[in-house]
Amino acid sequence: MGNRTFLSVTNADTDSVDYENTAFETNNFLAPVWFCLVSQEQFQRYSRQLMQAWSKIQPHMDQPDVEDLPEWECFSEAFQWQIPWADAAEQLRLSLPGTLAHFPSLAAPVQEWLETLSTHVQRYSAAVIHLELSQYFSFTGDPALYLKDIQEYVTLWHSPHPSQEKVWQRAADNCYMLNGEHLPWRERKVSQQEQASEIQPAQSIPPASGKRQSKWRQELYIWFAAILSAALSLTVYVNTSSVWLAVLGFLIPSLFIVLWNIIIGPKKNSRHRLEAAATLNRNSPPSYAVLRIKYFDGHSPIGVNGMETGPSEDKSLPDLIPWLQITQAKVISTHEVELMISTKNPPLSTLQLYLKLDEQLVAKDTVTAVNAIVLAHKMSV
Repeated sequence: MGNRTFLSVTNADTDSVDYENTAFETNNFLAPVWFCLVSQEQFQRYSRQLMQAWSKIQPHMDQPDVEDLPEWECFSEAFQWQIPWADAAEQLRLSLPGTLAHFPSLAAPVQEWLETLSTHVQRYSAAVIHLELSQYFSFTGDPALYLKDIQEYVTLWHSPHPSQEKVWQRAADNCYMLNGEHLPWRERKVSQQEQASEIQPAQSIPPASGKRQSKWRQELYIWFAAILSAALSLTVYVNTSSVWLAVLGFLIPSLFIVLWNIIIGPKKNSRHRLEAAATLNRNSPPSYAVLRIKYFDGHSPIGVNGMETGPSEDKSLPDLIPWLQITQAKVISTHEVELMISTKNPPLSTLQLYLKLDEQLVAKDTVTAVNAIVLAHKMSV
């Protein structure tokens, strides 16, 4: 049988937790990823309630009927660990960037874990995370040792350090040891494509009809200019009988079209890009430099609040792209990535941004980490 632990999700007004609410399960170990949902304040609160209950039951532990005492019931209730999803999601947003910036190989299993968790969380308007770890306590019977083990996992997410590499590598090599057994919500058996459409952020691309209208209008201008050129050329030839003047009359509207495409068209595109960049700047969180994450062997563009753009030829772009405005990341080359960025404000548009990474960073791992963090932010909206 073993000593099992469970991560379950219920609604805030639910009195009891059933097995159908279980999202993840382990046997004889704690899953490190679960504790990215736990803040230091949450852990300290849980520790206090457990130690207070232990101080009341400890004097009676040698009694044969100890489990019948009211103090034992209070001690059992002290193991109940409930975290409102709003609090867990906030901690998730803070925990993932630092750890994945330092250990990007964790991104793929973490993203898989998030996708399963979302099938439970999205069912409720006020979801609550339940951590049931009491059976793990049976290994030691000592609350201090039990809490010490949990503290180590919480610290993994709060204080990334090179010394943790072996710990994370062992866990990443075995997804079960990292995440626990995945138990997606059973009543919602949707295909992977349907699941992705619910989880992945929508691409904020301008409506196709708008593009067709713009293209149709541009073609109309060209046809109008061509007709005007022909009419002007014919009129000049009839009135002057001069072939050269007729050719000049044909070229004048054509010259206008060329000038419009060379001068006015680029200005329009540049204005649209500046408007989109201004929207990104307005939505960028202030004082981002304080939140920069120094990579162990260089510098990762992954930040707490978004992706750093770094030095760019396009001075109109902000220094930081907020996570909620990144819709997807893609691999361009070994050390280069592409970001799809949505302005989310009229006029709706999607920008493509290319980032050059430090040579120590592999684009594939960084892209997976970015997409996992983007998913975490979308889950918490």
